[in-house]
Amino acid sequence: MITSTFRVVACGEPESYTTGNGNQSQKRQIRLQEFGGYNANDNQAQRVSNTLVCTMFGNLSQCVLYPNELVVASLRFSAREYQGQWYQDITVTDIAKVK
Repeated sequence: MITSTFRVVACGEPESYTTGNGNQSQKRQIRLQEFGGYNANDNQAQRVSNTLVCTMFGNLSQCVLYPNELVVASLRFSAREYQGQWYQDITVTDIAKVK
């Protein structure tokens, strides 16, 4: 898990889904961009900051965030295999706007 400061790139609309135990809940995707990049380095991979697509569940999905807002977020990374392919999920465990 990491906690860092990010810039909001985009925030999707809340979506309803059914949990594993049959209850209804909400989730929302958010794109967060790390700080850094855009330096004079000739390495193209280091010229643009990483952008992460994350999911906020439950009460966090009610947070409305706008592009270019600064936030501090704690992210949990997990990987799983499904039908021979590996997928990585990034979940926001806590998020707060920077004033």
